[in-house]
Amino acid sequence: MSHAAPPENPKEGGSGSLVLEIIRRRFSCRRYLSDPVDEEKMADLKEAVRWAPSACNRQPYRFHFITDRPLITEISRAVPTGPASVNEWITSAPLLIAAIGTPEVFWHRATQVIDKDYHRMDATIAMDHLSLVATELGLGTCWIGWFHRRKTGRILGIRQGEEVVILMTVGYPEKKPVNRKPRKELEELVVNRNF
Repeated sequence: MSHAAPPENPKEGGSGSLVLEIIRRRFSCRRYLSDPVDEEKMADLKEAVRWAPSACNRQPYRFHFITDRPLITEISRAVPTGPASVNEWITSAPLLIAAIGTPEVFWHRATQVIDKDYHRMDATIAMDHLSLVATELGLGTCWIGWFHRRKTGRILGIRQGEEVVILMTVGYPEKKPVNRKPRKELEELVVNRNF
């Protein structure tokens, strides 16, 4: 497997797309400054999830914006297995966002036929939009998949029928990465089907 280093100039290798530049700038941040995310930026993050696409525009989700430090600490300890300290870094983030999905009856039955969990896909799409807006605003983010869904749901007091799909930390990075992680070459990822 060969890898390509990200271009020195983020606009290289394309048309100069601003969105592509933001995608290249985004990194998984696990150390944050203690400064809170200001309300104006928080409002933009909320708009990002609001305007994200979803299957049939159903928007089968809610997003918990958590700034309460004891609550963030409690959630960080809700791991599936192993020491709770594995997610201790989460506590440095001034903001933790929990995407809560709701499998609707019709779609849930349909997913058994077509093998797709739309509420999870939709919530994840919305979180990805949020992460890109956060990057544009100078904020760092990190996806968190290593957590116990039921424990986290109980901590948050989510409604019956809902589930915690994914978590994301947000805040001002303590430092930006010196070296960007390489990516696979396009030939390894993209198949051009020309007929």
